[in-house]
Amino acid sequence: MSESKKYLTMKERVCFTVGAFGRSGIYTLMSMFTLVFFQNGAGLTLKQGTTIILIGRIFDALNDPLMGMIVDKTKSKWGKMRPYLLFSPIPIAICTIMLFSAPFEHGSNAAFVWALISYILWGVAFTIQDVPFWGLSSVITPLESERTSFISTARLGSTFGGILPALLVPILYQSNMGYTKGFFISGVIFALLGCGLSILIFFVSKERVPKTDHTPSFKETFVVLGKDKLLIIVIFASILGSTMVTANQCADYIGNYLIIQNYTDFNQIFTDIFPGAQSTLVDNVDAAAAYSFWIPRGTIVTTLTVAIGVGMVPAMALFPVMRKKFSLKQIYIGSAVFGLIVHALCYIVFAHDVTKVNVYVLWIFLFLMGLPLGIYNVITYALIADSVDYLEWKTGERHEGVCFSFQTFLSKVNAAIATFVFGQVLDRSDFMAVNKSLTDIEGRQIFYQQSVDTQKMLLALVTIVPAIGFLLTIIPMFFNDYTGKTKEKAQAELEQARIAKGIEE
Repeated sequence: MSESKKYLTMKERVCFTVGAFGRSGIYTLMSMFTLVFFQNGAGLTLKQGTTIILIGRIFDALNDPLMGMIVDKTKSKWGKMRPYLLFSPIPIAICTIMLFSAPFEHGSNAAFVWALISYILWGVAFTIQDVPFWGLSSVITPLESERTSFISTARLGSTFGGILPALLVPILYQSNMGYTKGFFISGVIFALLGCGLSILIFFVSKERVPKTDHTPSFKETFVVLGKDKLLIIVIFASILGSTMVTANQCADYIGNYLIIQNYTDFNQIFTDIFPGAQSTLVDNVDAAAAYSFWIPRGTIVTTLTVAIGVGMVPAMALFPVMRKKFSLKQIYIGSAVFGLIVHALCYIVFAHDVTKVNVYVLWIFLFLMGLPLGIYNVITYALIADSVDYLEWKTGERHEGVCFSFQTFLSKVNAAIATFVFGQVLDRSDFMAVNKSLTDIEGRQIFYQQSVDTQKMLLALVTIVPAIGFLLTIIPMFFNDYTGKTKEKAQAELEQARIAKGIEE
């Protein structure tokens, strides 16, 4: 197999990137705003919201690998990945709209059950597409060089797609629509957009890496995967580093209580004699007048998320260049060290007075935080693609579906653990949740003023907690020996084996 030979077409590259853009809008809406919606749109408590998220992700712990096995056992005229890319978008769209609907009484048991069921159904529907969508990258070309650039470009599209909900959703729910209607409209918009764009790759893609002759049973699959040391390392590294994404997942709370609160004159909103009582509204209160910063309230969260996204973009764009000079192991560990330092410095700079967080300095820190997250947005896919090759090298069996099911599982687990830790810790503080009855004369939501201790807790949750995640994720990666000459030897042997089998043109 010559490295000069090219397999991918421009249509495949473009449609995969566009599809990733559409899917990411749906996924970011879920991962970034579900807890906010459960709490403020459906009236659930932090404990109830985080419990739903944890239950849903535990279910995915079984669901994702099972889907991977189903994919690996699939035989059709379209291959084993592509059939699911055709049939999954519509169920995803329906479940997304369900997830951001609140048809029952605010905070009722029925609201909790609806949220739990819709969250689990959303996870099932998204997994049916997610596993084969990213698994396609391991069979669409046999060349690692093409695969690296293919994944990097797609992750760029995914990043831009993830920024879109952060731009639009806060504007909708902080308008006079309120949380319930604002999130419902958001769900409809991103359900239709993601459904329309993600189906495109089915019509232009081709599976080129030959299938193994033997399709293993579920039991055989688990036995074989136990021999995939690299995949096991990636799984442990990712789970240990789950809290790395806390700042990105919880930007809504940073925006509302570390930025908006510190530029709001609460004396224009509440008439209580005692500071902090916050129970009696000023007659005909105009919350917009009490907010004295130049950035519109509905776009604060957007600026924070965009700052992280802007940092992620150059990192992902430079990843293929870095890959030519450094091993995946070196890039992974170096990025983790950088992320640890940046998050720790952010806490040191702001912790002395959280009531005066400078938004301009915060933007700089969030940009720097985005750099290692951009690397991890790409490198995990590259490592799992390597684990597919590693498994084939060791056993002669390729299990793209199962291996990439762990990537989709890990991305959900990371967001779930980060959100769960955030919500559980915050619930143990004196944090005051939104009261939907507190609205101004224009129908806009009024937030309570949080204590300094709660603000410090919020700062630690999005700086110190992620820093710990970056530290922990390094540990398993030290045991990754599929690099350097070992990897070169494996790739050479696989090349000879594939030449013998024949690569589909």
